[in-house]
Amino acid sequence: MSARLDAWARNLATPARWSLAGLAGLLNGAAFIDLGPLALIANVPLLVALRAAPRASLAAGLGGFVGLLGGVHIYGVLDYGWLLFAGFSLYTASQMVLYALLLRALDGRAGRWFDVALPALVWTLTEWIRTVGPLAMPASYVGCIADDAALRPLLALAPVTGGLGVSTLVALTQSAIFHLLFSHARHRAPAAAALGLVIAVGIWGAADPPPLGERPITVAAVQGGLVNTQYAAARADAAAMRDIVRTYETLTQRAYARGVDLVVWPETAVRAPVLETRGLRDRLFPPAGARSHLVAGLLYEDHDGHTFNLAVAVEPGGATPAFYAKKRLVPNAESHLTAGPAWRPIATKVGRLGVLICLESVYPDAGRALTAGGAEMLLVMSNDAGFGWSPISRHMIGRAIVRAVENGRWLLRVGQAGLTTLIDPTGATHGRLGLFVPDVLYGEARLRDDLTLFTRWGDWWMGVVALLLGVATLLGLRARRAERANAAPAPR
Repeated sequence: MSARLDAWARNLATPARWSLAGLAGLLNGAAFIDLGPLALIANVPLLVALRAAPRASLAAGLGGFVGLLGGVHIYGVLDYGWLLFAGFSLYTASQMVLYALLLRALDGRAGRWFDVALPALVWTLTEWIRTVGPLAMPASYVGCIADDAALRPLLALAPVTGGLGVSTLVALTQSAIFHLLFSHARHRAPAAAALGLVIAVGIWGAADPPPLGERPITVAAVQGGLVNTQYAAARADAAAMRDIVRTYETLTQRAYARGVDLVVWPETAVRAPVLETRGLRDRLFPPAGARSHLVAGLLYEDHDGHTFNLAVAVEPGGATPAFYAKKRLVPNAESHLTAGPAWRPIATKVGRLGVLICLESVYPDAGRALTAGGAEMLLVMSNDAGFGWSPISRHMIGRAIVRAVENGRWLLRVGQAGLTTLIDPTGATHGRLGLFVPDVLYGEARLRDDLTLFTRWGDWWMGVVALLLGVATLLGLRARRAERANAAPAPR
């Protein structure tokens, strides 16, 4: 059966290849939007389409088409402008062009074991590239599966390799399925071994979950549930600003009355001059004698006219001993803000807290830097209201889960519009507030100060992948030389 399918794949007409690429693009988009388990098969149609692709230009076009269609998962960013949406989509397409070209260049020349490993190795390379540089925009398979309970045991690899290693497993599953169905019989053993490896990691993850920590603290996440148009109106309408302040005052005072250790606001929750206004501080900050400490999401303009996106630690009585200024700003959308100097935890009497503000939570290096710097718990403070009811907020939950697991930390994600949840180091979520619901999420987290292998060593897994790709390239070059030598006419 596989021999017949292999012959069919090698002799596909060009329109059929484009149809398969389109299917792969839709599967990737659906996996990134809301159907994470589809990531396990998303690129199988593309691998079929690339089988014996006659021209490099065709392979590049097929890969780019998949990336462009896969980019539909970011349609919620349209609220921030067509330019940003087009940039994200073209960026995704460019990475898939690289994926397709590398596969076409190396496939079938480095041996059957490398044939099975190559799609996973090349995918890992392109996913890592998406995390590098000032304009990087990560898109990860690990983020697709992180919020799926059945696949969560695979996250056990994340504290060792980072989320990148889990994405390698997902791409390896795609390759194994492809080679079992569409390749020569000689690929069955390595493909079966690849699936066995994925299953073994899952069994290990289910049988040996990471420790949760031994120092409990009670937390409350305040979700205002407001739309961005309310904030826009508040810039000109004092009544609209009073409504925003009243919303956060009511919810926050409810949390103080509960006596929790830590209360957390989302990103830029109150955009009034709270730090400079005694009346607002009295209404919003924990009173003297209270048990609760607050981490407040605020905008702050200094005397030089620089505006910062801040997370401010507030003690009972209103003292503000520490703050964090958002370091990684959203291109174009936050051009009016000034970036902070570094990712550094904020020290509070509750514990050392590592804050990731919105977009920062998708970058592995940000969470790792905070944890290596002493953070005992991670907070993600976000304003996803601009994405509306699009599924990006759900995908961002997946990214937050990955940051928690790979660094071995409890993580409280607080969304201004949602979604708000508490995540433990296994990736499990504890409670969740829906979109545009004003409410408070309560829970118990635990502080930890141990460091995972990923936190200590960073992207070491990418070094292993690069080494294997280098070996595959050398073997491929040797095979090409042998092909040319065999094709050369014999001397007379």
